[in-house]
Amino acid sequence: MSYESINYFPAGTSLKRIKEVVELLGYKSVPSWVKTDDMVGSYVWYESSEYKSWSGVELSIYKSAQPLELHTRSTVSRSYWDLTHQNKTIRVLKDLFGGTFETDAGKGRYYRPDFPPPSPLSSGCYLARWRFHNALGKAHVYLGSRILEGNIALDGPNPIPFLDSMNPRLLSNNLLIPYIIAVWEEYFRATFAAVLRYADKREIVLKRARLSHAQLEQIAAEKQIERAISECFSFQRPSIIGENFRLIDPKLDLASAMRKPYNGRKTTLYDSIEDLIEGRNAFVHAGHMNMRLFDKKTQTTLSDLVVAIDRAYNEIGSHFSFTPIKNY
Repeated sequence: MSYESINYFPAGTSLKRIKEVVELLGYKSVPSWVKTDDMVGSYVWYESSEYKSWSGVELSIYKSAQPLELHTRSTVSRSYWDLTHQNKTIRVLKDLFGGTFETDAGKGRYYRPDFPPPSPLSSGCYLARWRFHNALGKAHVYLGSRILEGNIALDGPNPIPFLDSMNPRLLSNNLLIPYIIAVWEEYFRATFAAVLRYADKREIVLKRARLSHAQLEQIAAEKQIERAISECFSFQRPSIIGENFRLIDPKLDLASAMRKPYNGRKTTLYDSIEDLIEGRNAFVHAGHMNMRLFDKKTQTTLSDLVVAIDRAYNEIGSHFSFTPIKNY
């Protein structure tokens, strides 16, 4: 789902001037994935500072037999600031060049935000969670789309045990684990960077971080310093994740959130994921497969990671007094 607008310009309006105003509004020219003969400009606006943009605003200019038209588009996943910039674009172009405009809200009507803007910390934590959601969705699509053929591709133990080591289903599921751990780690790294950016006391983290020369050069080239610092830490094991966030604030205890009972299990999410990391390392570094990782276990693993991350997300929201956004 998307939200679109069209500015209709009076006859004789200068295309060059429209493009100049579009660039002054912060849009960057990009190749269009849709090729039409009458498109004469394709742009995107995305503001990464203070975690303002979530999906950005797309802008296209069309020239046909009729006067020039300018279209803007934002997705359902847009942020408050994406929406307000879309409105600003429509308004500025109307004020400068005249003509008319229409949006999905109606002719001559601007969009109205449904909610007030979240805090930068809330927005940064949401972006990390939203990107994890999208990345994990690829794993679900993969599991639902793959086709494994042959008598050996069983979704359960083979009556002849040694044949399990050649089961392509087990190999496929084991290959998936490094990917899902990578997106798990990226979630916590991105969240750590956001929390660190707005933390009151950062001295301990800064002392523990050992920035390389290459990282210092990246910071000098305007890379976010908190992101560079987060890359100095590991975020795979729940135990290490908990220690890292406690460096920012000793009262921020994500590990305890993962240790809480879950579905009446004897093994906590914390311990299950610690074991998952052990298995991932054994597979990546020595090629040892988890011979019990059939499809049901793989799906359970994906679900466990989601629950653990949501517990961490909720804990951070509670600690810093914001309500986690969950519209992914």
